Amino acid sequence: DTTILTKMEAYWKICDIPKETSCYFTPWFGIETSDNLNLLQPVNPFNGQWTIYNEYFQWKPEHNYNSRMHDVKPNDIIYGSVTYDGDANNSYTLHI
Repeated sequence: DTTILTKMEAYWKICDIPKETSCYFTPWFGIETSDNLNLLQPVNPFNGQWTIYNEYFQWKPEHNYNSRMHDVKPNDIIYGSVTYDGDANNSYTLHI
């Protein structure tokens, strides 16, 4: 299928501090290229505290890039989006 996803967005509320902190918990949504080799995603990991950032992950050859992290707190409302910038740019903008 050659249909291009042009926009994906979500709002979510930051959860309380997890009761079990020995696991890695990360709410996120994302999109991949049609060959499943490139992933774009706003992420919200808990690693002792809640943070948010945007991530680009390339599966082969493996490469990862994360934007600057920002701390968030339980009950904060977060907005994340991935928007296609058009055929001329052939790129996406991530916002969190």
